[in-house]
Amino acid sequence: ADGKPDRGVPGVKAGKTPGVPETPPPGPGELQQTPQEIEGPFFRLGAPRRSSLLEPGDQPGVILSGRVLNEKGTPIPGAVVNFWSSDACGNYDMAGYRYTGYVVTDEAGRYEITTIIPGYYQPRKARHIHVKLQAVSRPVTTQLYLEGEPGNTDDEYYHPALLVPCTVDDAGV
Repeated sequence: ADGKPDRGVPGVKAGKTPGVPETPPPGPGELQQTPQEIEGPFFRLGAPRRSSLLEPGDQPGVILSGRVLNEKGTPIPGAVVNFWSSDACGNYDMAGYRYTGYVVTDEAGRYEITTIIPGYYQPRKARHIHVKLQAVSRPVTTQLYLEGEPGNTDDEYYHPALLVPCTVDDAGV
């Protein structure tokens, strides 16, 4: 049809969690805002500032890069972007900060982290990376899903707008 990959349809709980704000439709000339999603029970304050979330012995699985923009498309420098995920087996670190950290966007609103491809865990069906960002507004919390991962569209919280398009480099990252 349009040449774009099929991103699937939202899971039954995507955007429907009590207390999680619904994403408003864009106004005239505005960009669609990133859908907000559950924080989950695993967010912890105090994460270190670091762009590599790799632990000793890990091989890079994904380099995640993007930009933080306002609804008009203007970059937001200095935004704090927190990331956290499970380890490769689906376990979250609740005592330390494994696979957890934050970066601050540059003058063009850009950020980049290197991490593993997290595992999945019951009852979740998709591997995902949690993100919480804050600039001069209330925090926005969401989850990102990696293109091509099995289980994405089977996950109750999956949202097609949160699917990150992926390319693979010569090292398989």
